[in-house]
Amino acid sequence: MHPAYVDICGITESEVHAEFDDDIRAIAEEKKLSVDQVYQDLKNRYDGYHFCEDSVGIYNPFSLLNALEAQRMRNYWFSTGTPTYLVTLLKRNHYDLSMLEGDVIASADTLSNIGSDTNPIAVLFQSGYLTIKRYDAESEMYFLGFPNKEVSDGFTNFLLPYYTGMTSAKSLK
Repeated sequence: MHPAYVDICGITESEVHAEFDDDIRAIAEEKKLSVDQVYQDLKNRYDGYHFCEDSVGIYNPFSLLNALEAQRMRNYWFSTGTPTYLVTLLKRNHYDLSMLEGDVIASADTLSNIGSDTNPIAVLFQSGYLTIKRYDAESEMYFLGFPNKEVSDGFTNFLLPYYTGMTSAKSLK
């Protein structure tokens, strides 16, 4: 949560344009989309991580690089492992998942709390499920939300069924 390090764990928008323009043009040609549409799709799906108030957003490097290599936008991040610790923590604390539908409000102390067994917000933030959407300097509170479509979809499609005991998130509809 230090301003000097906000972009150390990801890829910035300017880096995407500078380093991957040829790859994005290839995807646009392959998918018969405009280059702008591919940039927007990548942004919606993989950008949006903020680790400090008023910081540049960063893309998830694992997902972005996989999408560029495969020329397909999928939810790559969730293939890296099963977050069973998070599922257990949410269940044990009877955390109301509907609270994640809007802004989640937290202090800096909550977000930097390592090893919290009582408040899953720190774990959700530190593991990338939630990111800073805005900061209120007067109250010194952070407003958190899902960073992008990949995480939002992944949370709903993967974690929610484990948490609720349903076999599919489609059961909710």
